[in-house]
Amino acid sequence: MTITKMSAAHTEPLQKGESLIPGFTVIHHMRRGKDCDVYYVWSEERLTGCIAKTLQPETQENEVMRKRMIKEGEYLKTLSHPNLVRAYEVVESPTPVFIQETLTGETLSHLIRSLTSQNEVLPTKQVAHLGMQLCSVVHYLHLHNILHLDIKPSNIISQPPLAKVIDLNLAASPGEVRKGMGTKQYMAPEQARGDVLTTAADVWGIGAVLFFAATGKRPFQSLEDGRYEQLERPAEPVQTYREMDESLANHINRCLQHEPEQRPDLKELHEFLRTFIQA
Repeated sequence: MTITKMSAAHTEPLQKGESLIPGFTVIHHMRRGKDCDVYYVWSEERLTGCIAKTLQPETQENEVMRKRMIKEGEYLKTLSHPNLVRAYEVVESPTPVFIQETLTGETLSHLIRSLTSQNEVLPTKQVAHLGMQLCSVVHYLHLHNILHLDIKPSNIISQPPLAKVIDLNLAASPGEVRKGMGTKQYMAPEQARGDVLTTAADVWGIGAVLFFAATGKRPFQSLEDGRYEQLERPAEPVQTYREMDESLANHINRCLQHEPEQRPDLKELHEFLRTFIQA
């Protein structure tokens, strides 16, 4: 088995049969993000396929990105929750790579867009069940002093009966975080402004995801001129786009309140959703 050195000159993803790191052979390249490559790889130790996340060749010398990749891998290796993807191991050199479990579902983004294309919607009990699971895993992260800061439909895998949160690449402790860090359409106003962040920023993220899951629409769009729509107007009520239980809709709306202190506490929201599902 030949080990292919990944360097800045190697701008194309590795191909099937090439070695990512010793013991892990590429089955296929899954996707390329802004800074990272994700591969489906064969594990010689486990005799099964796994997911490998690594830096793109062009970013491998970026020390900030290297530390962030290693930190994400260590988070996912150390933390343990049914609604959080699990990492098996983290390799720091010659390039950071972490190996994680294979998930068999589809992203929430793909699921909702498929339903929308068929003029269907996610049933309200399923919206509430999704919200309850997100509250559960995000509360767990918060207990470990971690804000996710990038809760969005493409970072959630629907693997019934579980929703699995992936990608802790932007995770940080509460406090000051670089202005605008996150995904523009889903970040809280305080993220967009560069304010001190609290757990309420992730409550906003959950609300934005539930808004999308319920309506098939993003609560805010990405403006091309650098402006943030969530800094210019309040979120439309969920009821604008879908008739649904008033109490459920209002809890989603509360998550998208502009002021952090007006958003619900995660445990409060979780209890409401649990009761709603059981009713």
